[in-house]
Amino acid sequence: MPRPVLVVVALVAVLAATIGAMRVLRRPKEPEPVRVLAAAAPAPAEISGEIDPVAALDALLAELERASVRIDGADELDEGAVHELETLARRLEAAAEALAAP
Repeated sequence: MPRPVLVVVALVAVLAATIGAMRVLRRPKEPEPVRVLAAAAPAPAEISGEIDPVAALDALLAELERASVRIDGADELDEGAVHELETLARRLEAAAEALAAP
């Protein structure tokens, strides 16, 4: 056999022996346990003191006025304007009920 072929065969044999030895000696690592850090959830926001229903009603009326000024001049109301007015109406009714409750 020619010398270059012997060198290649020897290198392949050494490479195969190295790979075999690495597979035998290298044990699979045990997976690390999954660690979950329990983060404390922030406390829900609380409003301290009494809520001023008159100020809330005043803010809702101002918002209704802004909405009606934007809508003024339109021949027809689009769906967005109708939805906005319905939402404001529900909020105003809720505020009125809060004022009426003892």
